[in-house]
Amino acid sequence: MINLIIFVIGIAVYAGYGISVLYLLAVTLLSYLAGRLIPRHRWVMWVSTVLQVSLLLLLRVRHRLPYQSIIAPVGISYFTLQIIAYHVDLYRGRYEPEKNLLRFGLFVTWLPHIFIGPIEPYPRMRAALEERHISVDHFLKGAVRSLWGLFQKLLIASRLGVIVSAVSADPDRYDGAFALAAMLLYAVQLYADFSGGIDIVLGVSRMLGIRMSENFDAPYFSQSVSEFWRRWHMTLGAWLREYVYIPLGGSRRGRLRKFRNTMAAFLVSGIWHGGGYLLWGLIHGIFVFLGDSFKTKSKLLNRALTFLLVSLLWSFFIWPDTADALRMAGSVFTVFNYNVLFAEIGGMGLGPGDWIVSGAACVLLGLYDWKSKSLRARFCTFSPAAKISVICLLALTILTFGRYGIGFSASEFIYSRF
Repeated sequence: MINLIIFVIGIAVYAGYGISVLYLLAVTLLSYLAGRLIPRHRWVMWVSTVLQVSLLLLLRVRHRLPYQSIIAPVGISYFTLQIIAYHVDLYRGRYEPEKNLLRFGLFVTWLPHIFIGPIEPYPRMRAALEERHISVDHFLKGAVRSLWGLFQKLLIASRLGVIVSAVSADPDRYDGAFALAAMLLYAVQLYADFSGGIDIVLGVSRMLGIRMSENFDAPYFSQSVSEFWRRWHMTLGAWLREYVYIPLGGSRRGRLRKFRNTMAAFLVSGIWHGGGYLLWGLIHGIFVFLGDSFKTKSKLLNRALTFLLVSLLWSFFIWPDTADALRMAGSVFTVFNYNVLFAEIGGMGLGPGDWIVSGAACVLLGLYDWKSKSLRARFCTFSPAAKISVICLLALTILTFGRYGIGFSASEFIYSRF
């Protein structure tokens, strides 16, 4: 009964956001039927995959299709990958098709994760639904995780986004040092936004008795780009390895084949993010293939250089036009206007109080990332009263220091666009 209630609530939420519920329901039903047919008619997998990919590519062409925002539901990139993985695994004979339509519908439309991920494998989601156990302890743990996500979103991402938006809106005026500052701030903003959103998803799911996959593992402590991709958006990385990289041959048969397969995986990643991110994906693919080639003996230097490189590549996200992104990244090395940056940044939308709050919150986020596993394990040993105290403290902090107001919408997460 609870599955039906959650499914109905999810569909109602989609309708409230103006999303095409008919599209979502049609895809869910057709994917369910295709899954039932694949063990007996294996060609159905190929037809389904081609159709899913074609629809995704068609609806990902930005600013070209009439009524695109109405046709394409938010989260289409996430549930499309889940459905493709489900059908491919049925084709491989890894498990039997799901016979319960409601349970399959929850797998596709699970309310917390469809907007932002994680990309959950079907066996794990089915096990989570079957083994769901709602308890006071799970509710308290989930509440803390969700509030920690809101903390990142409202205290860090919403503030840093003010500066990033100001710089990105006027690339002719804000280049050089402004561009570098925007890239570094955007790296933190994007992580706080995306990681915060995932924490909310994991927290709400835990409150409902569902344990979902982790999606981050302190990615900005990585010592190389290849390590970064093992820690960033881990469920997407796992999907690309399982359904693109390994089927093409992985690292077998020499470095040339490995390079080809790595580039293919990151080409798919670029397409998944959108047509304008192909070059971003390919550049990341090159550095992932090179692996640890540029590592020094200093872990601190490795982390700093990796963070700087990844931040520079976020330019493709800040300025969606590839030419603008390349020009702004290049200006970092050719335009030295740091004196102007320090003189003007105080008047770009954030006051001293905002910088203090966001700075302190970033320090807390860094400390949490550094010791997240031990901190979560320690929290599990707290008494219910202590857990409630933590919940109240987080809620009070968010209500007091969270950034709200005109032009800011807490429902808009950056990675819900992809």
